Amino acid sequence: MKKSKLSIGLVTSFIGALALTACDNSTPAVTKSNTSIVDFIGYNGNSDKIEINIDEMYRELSIDKGSTEQFYRAVLEVLTRFEYPLMSADKVQGGPKSYARLQVEAKDKIKAVQQTARDNAKNNDTSFEKEWDKILDQNDVKNTKALEEKFLYELEKEALSDWYYKAHSESEDINNEHVSGLREQYLGVSENWGEVTGKTENVDSVYPYHILHILVKLSADKDNYIRGTITEDEATKLWQVVRKLIDNKYPWSEVAKLSDDTSKDKYGDVEIMSTATSFYNEFKLGIYAYDALLSGVNEEPNEQNGYKNQSIYNAFGIGKDLNGNDATVTTQTLQSGITKEKVTDLVTKTMVTDVNYHVASATPGTTLPTIPFDVFKQIGEHAKDDKIGTFTPEGSDVSLPRNVLFNAFLNFHSPFVITNELINQSSATETVNDVTTTEYEFDDPSILKLDGHNFKNQLGIGKDVLCDAEGNVVIGVRSEAGIHFMVMRKSVFEETNKKVQKQNTSLLDYYTTAVPGDPEYPSEGQTFVNMAKSDDSSYYTNRANIIKSDIKSTETFDAAYDYRIYETLLDFEYNGSKVKDLLRFYDSVEEYDEQDPSTLVDRTSVINDNINNYISMLRENHHESRYDSLNNAWQTYLLMLINQNKYRSEEGYFKDAFVPTTCAFKFTEGNEDMWKEDGGICYVKN
Repeated sequence: MKKSKLSIGLVTSFIGALALTACDNSTPAVTKSNTSIVDFIGYNGNSDKIEINIDEMYRELSIDKGSTEQFYRAVLEVLTRFEYPLMSADKVQGGPKSYARLQVEAKDKIKAVQQTARDNAKNNDTSFEKEWDKILDQNDVKNTKALEEKFLYELEKEALSDWYYKAHSESEDINNEHVSGLREQYLGVSENWGEVTGKTENVDSVYPYHILHILVKLSADKDNYIRGTITEDEATKLWQVVRKLIDNKYPWSEVAKLSDDTSKDKYGDVEIMSTATSFYNEFKLGIYAYDALLSGVNEEPNEQNGYKNQSIYNAFGIGKDLNGNDATVTTQTLQSGITKEKVTDLVTKTMVTDVNYHVASATPGTTLPTIPFDVFKQIGEHAKDDKIGTFTPEGSDVSLPRNVLFNAFLNFHSPFVITNELINQSSATETVNDVTTTEYEFDDPSILKLDGHNFKNQLGIGKDVLCDAEGNVVIGVRSEAGIHFMVMRKSVFEETNKKVQKQNTSLLDYYTTAVPGDPEYPSEGQTFVNMAKSDDSSYYTNRANIIKSDIKSTETFDAAYDYRIYETLLDFEYNGSKVKDLLRFYDSVEEYDEQDPSTLVDRTSVINDNINNYISMLRENHHESRYDSLNNAWQTYLLMLINQNKYRSEEGYFKDAFVPTTCAFKFTEGNEDMWKEDGGICYVKN
């Protein structure tokens, strides 16, 4: 027997438990002390046999899930390290990166970590040897050669992942049957807007949105739906942001510099948001609800073109659950017991028809909450008002104009749009006693006497709404962080929503991973890659890599992405045979003829089945986990909205807690009595 070069750096968790050997004779010498679980016949074109030998502690792999996973990863390493030199670009046209190049890169990584050890020795006043031993321990290897082999294997996996992505990124027609490529599966809709079905079962689309965003942070308590307070600076900034969004001389990227989050350094870009993204519920679920239910795309599925809106509702957790039943939320209102309601109905009720926003309300005939831009204007212009002449109102800051308007119009957690309307203050109702609401008429405005503005008739609701320069509707929502202003630069519904007239770029083109200059790069239109023009080609490459990384992620897209590579390696042809025909699984030593230890007994291996079952289970669990996570998010969000709406409704427990909105416009000299404790309708106790 000779030691195989593949044994060095084998999966670190298996060191001590696995050994890899190649035998010179045509049949393996297998004994009870040297039990072969896997034989790989045909190493290096000879009649050699690679054996993965297993320690006593792993003999019962067939009944242990954790061991099955480790064993699968060990086999994946063996196949990768054996096949990569044969598949790489210097061997096979169209293969992955050259093996020789990876060897150089692995050596370069060794040099880099050796320099780190030298730097650490100097900084820690220790020796290079001690620091190097620490690095070896951190990597769970015993010597430099083993670390180099580990680096080489990591590079091989990365290169295979990139190669697989490139080879499978586009859709194919196999026997006239459409088979979706990775990007189509990831996006969830095909180029002809039909429901995507691929070869791989239980790989969910993440339904990505490309979102631009501006956040104005607020100090108001997220659970105080009636008497929240914001500071003078916050009120000023709210109007500053909205005014610049209205004025079309300011691009979104310029206004985004005012944002109170890290997106301000990236043109307001929060990159790709999907069902797997951990954002505030108001942000993420508000976008889903707006797009699926509120933006005019919730028509019946069009069987003629095969586009099934219902499949996207289901993916959002709004439509059907995993068993095909209506997705439901268990609700417990302030007045009744526990009930179950369809998420579709409850989203509509809690965000739209059942909501009393006090002054803000849905436009008659529509389901979309609308806020006049003048609300932000008045909040900004009254930001500093805290005295009436020399008189300081007693009690809470809730009675100050900025907070009266904030609570009446903005202190709710449902998505809204901003309209081109002014508040007609002369229609304010003044009632000395028991003022609970104040209604206003909204006049047609002259928009701030600007040369150009961004109000457009995009939603067909009888009034223009605030958009960005490209016609994307600005969606607002309040979360515990503050007020979010968002636009969907690309929506999964976009090409079915006829009410939004935008540049027509298909989802596949928009989420291309090609870069300008590549033959396959879309020649016209917007893409995620070219969101901003740049003279630095690395900008486009980095943007393309964001999409690639998301698709290759086991967290966001396919929990068993590397299993795709495993299947590809098994299908690799070697010496006229597929590798999977050369790879034999055996359960234990009992699989060998006890009378003739060199004779193998053929049977279907439970271990092989377990590996396949493990992968299926991994995908299914990921599928269910994603659904459960999304459903839990809806539970939390919708219950909060139910609670909010009870508080804000005219029949709610706190109907008298609102400060009348007329108080925001009577904050002038001569009206001090309105804020006095004795009979003042604007008086608020601390």
